[in-house]
Amino acid sequence: MSAAAGGAVGARPVAGYDRIGSAALVHTAQAVAAEALRVPFREARARVADDGHGGLAVEITAPLTVPVLGSHAVPDEPVTTTAHRARGTIAERLRSITGRQVQRVTVTFSSSVVDVPRRVR
Repeated sequence: MSAAAGGAVGARPVAGYDRIGSAALVHTAQAVAAEALRVPFREARARVADDGHGGLAVEITAPLTVPVLGSHAVPDEPVTTTAHRARGTIAERLRSITGRQVQRVTVTFSSSVVDVPRRVR
């Protein structure tokens, strides 16, 4: 298949609109947040709203991943640093996937989950 046939460089523009539905934005934000915060997809919740100026405002609610208590493992970074890093990662990944500018990301840790090391088989 040529680049023009696949819609890549050199393809003739076609009139119309491209739109990402709200459910797709929410699920994408949920998946990106789960990955950034290292929690299962089903544990992350996302709300996405248009900020009125074409940008997105994203609210994430997820558990905080903590090391096994009594393992003497020290978390890699403070909770505030984890949240700050995750906000930046979420905003950048959503922008690169959807093409929409993310103006604000709010992360709320609603509970905690133990980061149980997986056994290698």
